[in-house]
Amino acid sequence: MMAKSILLIGRNPMVLANLASALTAEDFLVQTTDQVEQASDQFNAVDFDLIAFGRGVDEATNASLKANFSAQNPDVVFVDGLAPVVPLLVKQIKQALVSNQTSAKKLIKFTCQQTEQLVVQVTVTAACQLTIDLYRLDAVHTTHQQTLVSSFVMAGNHTFRLNEKADSNSTINFLAASADKAELLVLPLRTINPT
Repeated sequence: MMAKSILLIGRNPMVLANLASALTAEDFLVQTTDQVEQASDQFNAVDFDLIAFGRGVDEATNASLKANFSAQNPDVVFVDGLAPVVPLLVKQIKQALVSNQTSAKKLIKFTCQQTEQLVVQVTVTAACQLTIDLYRLDAVHTTHQQTLVSSFVMAGNHTFRLNEKADSNSTINFLAASADKAELLVLPLRTINPT
């Protein structure tokens, strides 16, 4: 099987470089550009299986680029990065390449209330293996990942009360929920500074 080709488009060169390195280690062929507005002129979507956009790409530019790339290659897969956290982006890209875009979604609701605990609510439409991970990005951009929930759940609404909190020493905190390792939803957490 030929290696999948990926184009990464974003405004943060460090995130692009780190993500490209991580994807290359997974045997993907990767090209990057931080020349966002010129991306569809510099690259042809025919050469790629997937094109990923960083969160720094504004909505209008994102839509324009997708229209141009779709005209070049109607089969190209697009991914909008959910968080500037490299392991999470790798997971998101890998899932997009293997998931059946027409299949019914199992993971349809993912919310979190931040009080003394994290109160996480998840709704699934079918029995599945549910995983909830906490990702923290520290001041030197090192990612810390912790699995908070890993269990087989039946269809319906599920509530988890977790003692973990957003780390005030982290610059970015995200919760990620996945169903059967084939779907992914992400929530940002606000950092609560200790009093």
